[in-house]
Amino acid sequence: MIDDLVRSLRPDDVTEESYQARRADDLKRAFAVRPERRRRTPLLAASGLLAAAAAAFVVFAPATTVAHRPAPVPVHTPVLTARSVLLAGAETLERTPAGTGTYWHEKVRTFTSPLDGVVVASTGETWYDGRNGRIGPVRDVETTFADEQAEKAWRDQGRPGLPKAGAARSFKGLVLAVGIGTKQLRQDDVKKLPADRAALQKWLDEARPAGQDAGSFTFAAARHILTSPASNTTRATLLRILADQDGLRLDEKATDPIGRPGLSITDATGDHTLVVDPATARLLAYVYDGEDEQPVDTPPGTRMIPAQKGTAYAYLESGWSDLPR
Repeated sequence: MIDDLVRSLRPDDVTEESYQARRADDLKRAFAVRPERRRRTPLLAASGLLAAAAAAFVVFAPATTVAHRPAPVPVHTPVLTARSVLLAGAETLERTPAGTGTYWHEKVRTFTSPLDGVVVASTGETWYDGRNGRIGPVRDVETTFADEQAEKAWRDQGRPGLPKAGAARSFKGLVLAVGIGTKQLRQDDVKKLPADRAALQKWLDEARPAGQDAGSFTFAAARHILTSPASNTTRATLLRILADQDGLRLDEKATDPIGRPGLSITDATGDHTLVVDPATARLLAYVYDGEDEQPVDTPPGTRMIPAQKGTAYAYLESGWSDLPR
C-alpha cells in the first residue's frame, strides 16, 4: 500500500500536472491498439476522448467492381474499456508539451472519513521548487454527516479530522519527500523516474513491500506519480502499465467527489479508483476504498499518514507556475 510520507527536512510536494486536452487524432491510435468489443455504449456522443474512439473504430469495406449493389459498409460501434481509456490518456500525455515555471503548483480538495458516517472536506494549495515554497491557508472546510447519530458521535469525540487552521506561509530550505512503498522520493527524484517501461516496472517492483498485491500497489502508486512533476513520458508509461492489468472496471457515468462527470477506472481489488475527464483525458480524482491502514514506525524526522477507507482527492489545479503575488 502507499505511504503518504512527508519529511520535515527533505520535501517533495509531489503533486500533479493533470492530463491536458489533446486533439482527437492523438487518441485514435490508442484505441486502435487492441480494440475490445464487449457491449455497445451510449456515451459515444461526448467530445474529445469519446469522439476519438468513435473515429478509430470505423471500418470500411474494400473496393469492388461487381455489378450488383455492394453490401452496406459495416460500421462497428466502439466500446470503451478501462484499457482503452488508459491507452488514450498515454497517447495524450506523450504529445503534451512540458509545462514551464519555477514552482510545482497543486490545489487539491481532500475528503476524509474520521468516523463512520462522517466526511470532512477541505482545500489546500502548495507551490514548491524542491527546497523553497509556499503553503496556502486551508479553505472551504466542510463536514457532512449521514445522520444525527453520526454527528453526535463526532462532536462527542472532539470533532476528529478537522484540519488545522492557519494563514498562508512561505518556507525556505525545506526538502519534502513522499513515500511510495519502500522508497522515499524528493521532487528531484520524481523528475528522474524512468520513462522506459521495463525500467519503470523494475522500479515499482523494488518499491513494492513484500507480500503486497502488485496490481493494487501499482494503482496506489499511480496517484502519486500521476499527480507529480514526473515527465509526461514517464506518466504515459505508467498508464500503459496500468492498462495491462487484469480485472479493471470502467464506469462511464461516474462523478468525482466534487460532482464533476468522468470515467472511473477501478482496480481488481476494488480499493483504488481513478476518475478521468472523458473530454480531455485529465485525471480528476483518486479514491481509496480499502481497509484502514495501521500506523507503522518510521525513521526519525518523518511521519506516515495511513490510508483510510473513504479518503479521496479531487485535483483542482496542478502544474508548473510562479509564486502568486
